[in-house]
Amino acid sequence: MRKHALVVHPDRETRILLERWLHSEGYLPQSVRRGSDAVLLAKHANVDLIVLDRKAPHSECSDVILGLMTDPKSACIPIAFANGNSKDLPILATSRTVH
Repeated sequence: MRKHALVVHPDRETRILLERWLHSEGYLPQSVRRGSDAVLLAKHANVDLIVLDRKAPHSECSDVILGLMTDPKSACIPIAFANGNSKDLPILATSRTVH
């Protein structure tokens, strides 16, 4: 069974690039523009990985992480941070599991 990934990024082109990359890595990607949408989706859908915008305001990343921690179903979803690099493909920089 393929794993599901959720991309959270305000830029449409970056979301598409990340979705394509995740698909090539064997994930079934889905994307949203805002962190609040990601929290709702993660609590109600099967999500195995969340990719956040590394350049997002600190408060938005914190809101996503805290929102995920309030529900046991979403509290252990691994989170990766992506960095859009000018015209290059976004790069996954680091990941961690929320406990």
